[in-house]
Amino acid sequence: MRPPVLFAALLLIVTVLAPAAVATAEPRTGEDARPAFGDLGSPIRPGASLGGYCTFNFIFYDAFLEEDEQPVAYIGTAGHCTDDLSERVVLASFGEIGTVVYDSDLVDSGVDFSLIEIDADLIGDTNPQMLGWDGPTGYATLADLQRGDIVDLHGYGLVLGQNDLTRDRQGLLVNWTDDEYVIDMPAVNGDSGSPILQDRTGYALGVVSRYGFAAIPPSTDTGPMLPWILRELDAAGLGDVVLATID
Repeated sequence: MRPPVLFAALLLIVTVLAPAAVATAEPRTGEDARPAFGDLGSPIRPGASLGGYCTFNFIFYDAFLEEDEQPVAYIGTAGHCTDDLSERVVLASFGEIGTVVYDSDLVDSGVDFSLIEIDADLIGDTNPQMLGWDGPTGYATLADLQRGDIVDLHGYGLVLGQNDLTRDRQGLLVNWTDDEYVIDMPAVNGDSGSPILQDRTGYALGVVSRYGFAAIPPSTDTGPMLPWILRELDAAGLGDVVLATID
């Protein structure tokens, strides 16, 4: 009758010495990592003003978070609207909202885009919907574009952007390259960085960058489209950053 007792004792020893199974937390990705944004009364929005010399564009967020990481949200503007990494950025009539984490001018990229990480305690004051328009619902790729597409703008350009009634403006897509749009629209100094929507889809098309007099055909405006912006962010090590769309 001794062997069964010995077997039970050995089984107990093996059970005690065996490493316990460790539960690993799954990372949060996609919609699971989307921050809890505020409502439409939130002041940090696509089309908000930096203070008269530039305009903010779309809201972005980090779509890959470890279980213990807090949500991260961003807002964009034109690269020539910021100067340094870690620069603190101000929303007109509100105050500081975040810190520059990417500036294309500092990495020899021609995309003319800056990304500002929004302070964590201000994510509840942030909303992805563009001022004056219903979007973005996604972002446009080359396959989505048609010549003559109506595009929507909200910006703070000189004269036009100083009036609530004319901050919402429209133009026409007349051409494009693999990376940039060519648009005729009433955008001027101060609209730099403004978000541009494709009107018929609500897709984010691009951001206001510069006059398009050298484009073919010559136009009032040309600048980067969203796919190029996202590729440049990826190349800079920010590949988990995605566009925040409206609900």
